[in-house]
Amino acid sequence: MDIIKLDSSKAFFDEVLALNFREFMNTSSSFSTAINMASSLFHMHEWVYSLDKAAAEKALNTTFSAKHEVWKYVEANVSQAGYIRDVANAAKHVVLTKQPSTSMTHIANTAVVSVGWGEGGYGQGRYSAPSVMMEEGTGQVSLDTCAKAVFGFWEDLVKRL
Repeated sequence: MDIIKLDSSKAFFDEVLALNFREFMNTSSSFSTAINMASSLFHMHEWVYSLDKAAAEKALNTTFSAKHEVWKYVEANVSQAGYIRDVANAAKHVVLTKQPSTSMTHIANTAVVSVGWGEGGYGQGRYSAPSVMMEEGTGQVSLDTCAKAVFGFWEDLVKRL
Protein backbone atom coordinates (compact mmCIF):
# COMPACT_ATOMS: atom_id res chain seq x y z
CA MET A 1 0.00 0.00 0.00
CA ASP A 2 1.37 3.40 -1.01
CA ILE A 3 0.57 6.40 1.15
CA ILE A 4 1.22 9.90 -0.11
CA LYS A 5 1.15 12.75 2.39
CA LEU A 6 1.59 16.47 1.98
CA ASP A 7 4.27 16.61 4.66
CA SER A 8 6.86 18.82 2.96
CA SER A 9 7.02 21.67 0.51
CA LYS A 10 8.44 19.20 -2.03
CA ALA A 11 5.35 16.99 -1.61
CA PHE A 12 3.08 20.02 -2.16
CA PHE A 13 5.15 21.01 -5.19
CA ASP A 14 5.03 17.51 -6.71
CA GLU A 15 1.45 16.58 -5.85
CA VAL A 16 -0.36 19.90 -6.24
CA LEU A 17 1.62 22.79 -7.70
CA ALA A 18 3.35 20.96 -10.57
CA LEU A 19 0.11 19.21 -11.56
CA ASN A 20 -1.83 22.51 -11.58
CA PHE A 21 0.97 24.18 -13.56
CA ARG A 22 1.08 21.42 -16.19
CA GLU A 23 -2.70 21.40 -16.54
CA PHE A 24 -2.72 25.16 -17.08
CA MET A 25 0.17 25.10 -19.57
CA ASN A 26 -1.00 22.04 -21.53
CA THR A 27 -4.68 22.84 -21.99
CA SER A 28 -6.68 25.67 -23.42
CA SER A 29 -6.64 28.48 -20.87
CA SER A 30 -9.58 28.85 -18.53
CA PHE A 31 -10.30 30.65 -15.29
CA SER A 32 -10.43 27.30 -13.51
CA THR A 33 -6.91 26.23 -14.47
CA ALA A 34 -5.53 29.78 -14.11
CA ILE A 35 -6.88 30.27 -10.58
CA ASN A 36 -5.82 26.80 -9.41
CA MET A 37 -2.33 27.31 -10.79
CA ALA A 38 -1.92 30.87 -9.48
CA SER A 39 -3.17 29.87 -6.04
CA SER A 40 -0.71 26.95 -5.88
CA LEU A 41 2.19 29.11 -7.06
CA PHE A 42 1.41 31.84 -4.55
CA HIS A 43 0.71 29.65 -1.52
CA MET A 44 3.87 27.60 -2.00
CA HIS A 45 5.63 30.21 0.16
CA GLU A 46 3.53 29.12 3.14
CA TRP A 47 4.52 25.47 2.67
CA VAL A 48 8.19 26.43 2.45
CA TYR A 49 8.00 28.56 5.59
CA SER A 50 5.93 26.10 7.61
CA LEU A 51 7.68 22.87 6.66
CA ASP A 52 11.15 23.67 5.28
CA LYS A 53 12.12 27.09 6.65
CA ALA A 54 15.65 26.20 7.79
CA ALA A 55 16.52 24.40 4.55
CA ALA A 56 15.10 27.28 2.47
CA GLU A 57 17.06 29.84 4.47
CA LYS A 58 20.24 27.86 3.86
CA ALA A 59 19.51 27.37 0.14
CA LEU A 60 18.67 31.04 -0.37
CA ASN A 61 21.31 32.39 2.05
CA THR A 62 18.81 34.50 3.96
CA THR A 63 16.53 34.37 6.99
CA PHE A 64 12.76 34.59 7.28
CA SER A 65 10.93 35.67 10.43
CA ALA A 66 7.44 35.36 8.89
CA LYS A 67 5.87 33.51 5.98
CA HIS A 68 5.13 36.70 4.03
CA GLU A 69 8.88 37.34 3.92
CA VAL A 70 9.31 34.21 1.80
CA TRP A 71 6.90 35.65 -0.78
CA LYS A 72 8.61 39.05 -0.61
CA TYR A 73 11.87 37.23 -1.45
CA VAL A 74 10.17 35.66 -4.48
CA GLU A 75 8.82 39.04 -5.64
CA ALA A 76 12.26 40.63 -5.21
CA ASN A 77 13.91 37.90 -7.30
CA VAL A 78 11.31 36.98 -9.92
CA SER A 79 10.12 39.61 -12.37
CA GLN A 80 6.32 39.93 -12.48
CA ALA A 81 5.77 37.51 -9.57
CA GLY A 82 3.38 40.07 -8.11
CA TYR A 83 0.80 39.14 -10.73
CA ILE A 84 0.66 35.61 -9.34
CA ARG A 85 -0.10 36.99 -5.88
CA ASP A 86 -2.68 39.42 -7.20
CA VAL A 87 -4.52 36.83 -9.32
CA ALA A 88 -4.61 34.40 -6.38
CA ASN A 89 -5.85 37.07 -3.97
CA ALA A 90 -8.33 38.58 -6.45
CA ALA A 91 -9.79 35.12 -7.07
CA LYS A 92 -10.34 34.79 -3.32
CA HIS A 93 -11.42 38.34 -2.41
CA VAL A 94 -12.72 39.67 -5.78
CA VAL A 95 -11.47 43.19 -5.02
CA LEU A 96 -7.87 43.91 -4.01
CA THR A 97 -7.92 46.54 -1.27
CA LYS A 98 -4.80 45.71 0.77
CA GLN A 99 -1.57 46.58 -0.99
CA PRO A 100 -1.74 44.75 -4.32
CA SER A 101 1.64 43.97 -5.85
CA THR A 102 0.63 45.35 -9.26
CA SER A 103 -1.89 47.83 -10.63
CA MET A 104 -4.59 45.13 -10.51
CA THR A 105 -7.55 46.10 -8.33
CA HIS A 106 -10.16 43.45 -9.15
CA ILE A 107 -10.49 39.92 -10.53
CA ALA A 108 -12.05 41.59 -13.58
CA ASN A 109 -8.52 42.79 -14.41
CA THR A 110 -7.87 39.18 -15.48
CA ALA A 111 -9.31 37.89 -18.75
CA VAL A 112 -9.19 34.86 -21.00
CA VAL A 113 -8.32 36.30 -24.39
CA SER A 114 -8.87 34.37 -27.62
CA VAL A 115 -6.75 35.40 -30.57
CA GLY A 116 -7.89 34.23 -33.99
CA TRP A 117 -5.53 32.79 -36.57
CA GLY A 118 -3.33 35.54 -37.93
CA GLU A 119 -4.20 38.00 -35.16
CA GLY A 120 -1.84 39.22 -32.48
CA GLY A 121 1.92 39.04 -32.37
CA TYR A 122 4.02 36.03 -33.21
CA GLY A 123 4.73 33.96 -30.15
CA GLN A 124 1.79 35.20 -28.08
CA GLY A 125 -0.40 32.57 -26.48
CA ARG A 126 -0.19 28.84 -26.92
CA TYR A 127 -0.55 28.18 -30.66
CA SER A 128 -3.40 30.68 -31.03
CA ALA A 129 -5.23 29.10 -28.07
CA PRO A 130 -6.87 31.38 -25.50
CA SER A 131 -4.44 33.04 -23.10
CA VAL A 132 -4.97 34.48 -19.65
CA MET A 133 -3.94 38.11 -19.56
CA MET A 134 -3.84 40.65 -16.72
CA GLU A 135 -4.36 44.37 -17.24
CA GLU A 136 -1.38 46.57 -16.48
CA GLY A 137 -2.17 50.21 -17.06
CA THR A 138 -3.14 50.38 -20.72
CA GLY A 139 -1.39 47.12 -21.63
CA GLN A 140 -1.62 43.45 -20.81
CA VAL A 141 0.70 40.94 -19.14
CA SER A 142 0.59 37.23 -19.95
CA LEU A 143 -0.09 34.92 -17.01
CA ASP A 144 1.95 32.25 -18.86
CA THR A 145 5.08 34.38 -18.62
CA CYS A 146 4.62 35.14 -14.94
CA ALA A 147 3.72 31.53 -14.10
CA LYS A 148 6.75 30.08 -15.87
CA ALA A 149 9.09 32.37 -13.96
CA VAL A 150 7.59 31.66 -10.53
CA PHE A 151 7.30 27.94 -11.25
CA GLY A 152 11.00 27.90 -12.21
CA PHE A 153 11.90 29.60 -8.93
CA TRP A 154 9.98 27.02 -6.85
CA GLU A 155 11.27 24.11 -8.94
CA ASP A 156 14.86 25.23 -8.38
CA LEU A 157 14.32 25.79 -4.66
CA VAL A 158 12.67 22.40 -4.12
CA LYS A 159 15.65 20.68 -5.76
CA ARG A 160 17.95 22.46 -3.29
CA LEU A 161 15.98 21.64 -0.12
